[in-house]
Amino acid sequence: MLSKRILYFRLKMLLTLSMIWILFGFLFLFNILEIEKQLLSNRSPAIFCFTFAVMGLVIASALTFYLKAAFRKYPLWLAFLLKLALAFGLFVLVAFSMLAAYFVFGYHGSLPQFATRFFRDVFFTKGFLILMADLGLLTLISLVLLEVTDKYGPGGFWSMMRGEYHRPRKERRIFIFLDINNATTIAERIGHERYFLLLKDFFSDITNPVLANGGEIYQYVGDEVVLSWKESPENKIYALRFIRQTFYILKRRERYYTRQYTAAPTFKAGIHSGEVTSGLVGIVKKDLVYSGDTLNTAARLRGKCHELQQSFILSGGFMNDFHQPFAYKITGIGEMELKGRAEKERLFSLEFE
Repeated sequence: MLSKRILYFRLKMLLTLSMIWILFGFLFLFNILEIEKQLLSNRSPAIFCFTFAVMGLVIASALTFYLKAAFRKYPLWLAFLLKLALAFGLFVLVAFSMLAAYFVFGYHGSLPQFATRFFRDVFFTKGFLILMADLGLLTLISLVLLEVTDKYGPGGFWSMMRGEYHRPRKERRIFIFLDINNATTIAERIGHERYFLLLKDFFSDITNPVLANGGEIYQYVGDEVVLSWKESPENKIYALRFIRQTFYILKRRERYYTRQYTAAPTFKAGIHSGEVTSGLVGIVKKDLVYSGDTLNTAARLRGKCHELQQSFILSGGFMNDFHQPFAYKITGIGEMELKGRAEKERLFSLEFE
């Protein structure tokens, strides 16, 4: 079942793709290659645009909710071809369904006459072939847009398009540094190739909790993932909720991991919040980068988990202006020195009640 946040993101993506399809519908309508003359004849242009919008909505819905995550285990070029083929097949199905509806409710001749006119005046025309090529191109654009949003995460692509990170900016953010316990031991025991597949499943399992709680996946580093939220009391709740949901998802998936890899991963995490400088870096490969002591502190907290025999450690900075939520047990550990920091940091352990 999709969470409200994931559903909101997918509906937003669906709206974007649908608007692109409607825009192209208007462009096709006034195409200089005489699509209007060959396909529309004396019919209303508004009906053509409405029909194109309906087809676009159906195909965009399929791409957003079903085909987006399909064929992930295939090479990208093959996944693209398969998605294009399915999207084209869906278009043909929708188009013929609408034509059948038109025949039943709007055409006054016989079926043989309708079929003859359809193949003569529509299917075997130059305009129809051009329209099919344009539809293939539009489907490809939709797939590329979905892949780009996957690369930069929800909202990340549009943030860069708006130029939010064109210049360095200061902001306050929450960071979670999370990695798998005993990763080296597991990798040595099951082999690095199987361990890589385990990592893929692990990162896949934590993605829905990230999206469901409005988080951003900042980067993957080996068996570690760094997550981020803009700092606010509400987002601190979401960050803790992410930890809780991920913990119980992996508990439920223990049998799968044990059967598939003979090892069920658990994880540790360090959570901290504070000021960072953010901006885009790179020439041939651009990345959004956060820098500052906040990230170093979060990484050090994650490193303290093993030493203090705690799964999850929160910082005093994270706990500022924040009250312990229901069903979470937060216990003070005390002030400790962290490598690379002159000042001591108050530490807290996190457990679930």
